Amino acid sequence: MTHIISILNHKGGTGKTTTTLNLGKALNLLGQRVLLIDLDAQANLSQSLGVEDEALTVSDSFSSRIEQLPIKELSESFHLVPASLDLSAIEPGLYANINSYFRLKTLLHPIKEAYDIILIDCPPSLGIFTQNALIASSSVLITVQAQYLALKGLNTVKELVATIKDKLNPLINIQGLVVTQTNHTKLSKDILSTLRNSFQQKVYTTTIRQNVAIAEASAHRKDVFSYNPESFGAIDYMNLAKEIML
Repeated sequence: MTHIISILNHKGGTGKTTTTLNLGKALNLLGQRVLLIDLDAQANLSQSLGVEDEALTVSDSFSSRIEQLPIKELSESFHLVPASLDLSAIEPGLYANINSYFRLKTLLHPIKEAYDIILIDCPPSLGIFTQNALIASSSVLITVQAQYLALKGLNTVKELVATIKDKLNPLINIQGLVVTQTNHTKLSKDILSTLRNSFQQKVYTTTIRQNVAIAEASAHRKDVFSYNPESFGAIDYMNLAKEIML
């Protein structure tokens, strides 16, 4: 059965895109057939993979210009649905049609069984594209920076997931929280402690340490495993992938 995971936080800078890319690659290296979906108009996931100026993107699927998702093969069993700035342009027109909220679920239905895991990089908002992702998903992975301000708003995310579960997708659950940009400071340890007190076993044991290789890999349009497989970033994302697969 395909596992569809929305990677979510309505704040920017929490590591959603980095996690979608590198967790996806780690899962692929562990033998999983993986599809990444870029639902962010900034298209950072697509750009981080060197995919730009594509003739067709997910915007064309949402605008019904095409009736399928444009899938780009990055390597065998590791694929991407790219995004573009056009997502911002079409968003206002989607709210008037109730079927627009189910568009991604409809588009995934005929292809999802070709993959073991589908990861959706959600935009830093709780608008129609994030709601599409949640309606289509079986679970949610929330990325949280190891900073106090990052803790604010987590209840808003929880409430949205609870509403979607109650009204539109009874199968969805919060799979877990992954803490990013951790270090050895007291602040980082305090935040981890606070999260584990609040969310208990939902907080993954694996955290993603601050590591320059992650940013460098993105700048070189690569995942961290292709760029530096011995880096802390590669080690942490592989450990997270193994923890998710348990």
